[in-house]
Amino acid sequence: MGKFNLKTMNITRLVGIIFLVLGLIFGVTGFFNQHPGRFSFSDVVEDFYANISSELFSIATTVLLIDYLNERREDQRRKELLIRELGSTSNAIALRAVAELKAEGWLADGSLHGASFVEANLDKASLSGTSLVGANFERAQLNNVDFRQADLTGVSFEGAKLEETDLRGAKLADAHFARADLTGVKLTGQDLRNVNLFGAEINSANLDEIDLTEAKVNGLDLRGSSLRKAKLASAKLHFVNLKGATLSEANLEKANLNGANLSGAYLNWTNLQGAYLFNADLTGADLSGADMTGARVTPEQLATVKSLKSATLPDGKKA
Repeated sequence: MGKFNLKTMNITRLVGIIFLVLGLIFGVTGFFNQHPGRFSFSDVVEDFYANISSELFSIATTVLLIDYLNERREDQRRKELLIRELGSTSNAIALRAVAELKAEGWLADGSLHGASFVEANLDKASLSGTSLVGANFERAQLNNVDFRQADLTGVSFEGAKLEETDLRGAKLADAHFARADLTGVKLTGQDLRNVNLFGAEINSANLDEIDLTEAKVNGLDLRGSSLRKAKLASAKLHFVNLKGATLSEANLEKANLNGANLSGAYLNWTNLQGAYLFNADLTGADLSGADMTGARVTPEQLATVKSLKSATLPDGKKA
């Protein structure tokens, strides 16, 4: 046991000791004043049992309350530490933080809202169902992360690496993916109309049934991606790179594909009614079954395609 030192003693503890001593002094003095010249245990019980009972109850309540508050404070301190570790550039530390936060239920309760994870290394993390509203993942390593069903509303992934990441079912309203690497990302069925994709690289991605109706995604790199049954009506797709992409049964009605690279793309049974295809590269594209009624495309462009079997030409005639 350390040596008693009044100067370094906690002021709260010192006050408690003073009141304890005063309580004992007044209690003993009062007892002997009421029972001069004699002392018996029954007298002590008779004089003090009611006060002792209430005091013990008060002490127990106070101790439990203090313990609860200390536990809350310790939990908050631990949570804040784990959130900081979640943003670590060390993948091992970040993944351990994910596991502990998940075990405590802190991944889905809003504790991570608005948190900063700039340049964090969360490769291969399991963050499905996580609530990350307004969080910042700029330049973070997020390859092969499971974000399924996560709430990513307003999250910034600017410049982040998200190769092979699973974003199916995630809430992406107002999310920012500017200049992000989304190679091989899974976005099946997502509504991306209010998502910032400026300068993003999304080649070899699964974008089947995505909704980009009337969206403006000029210059996007979608090489080799799958966009089967995608909703792209009236979308502005100037100079988009769709080389080797699959757009089977997609809706590109009135879409603006000026200067787009569609070489080797699969556009079979695609709706291209009224689409603007001037300056688009259609070399080797498969347009079999496509409906190009009213589309703005030159005969020279159509001469470079791989197949026009069963396609409807711009003048409404069958190929």
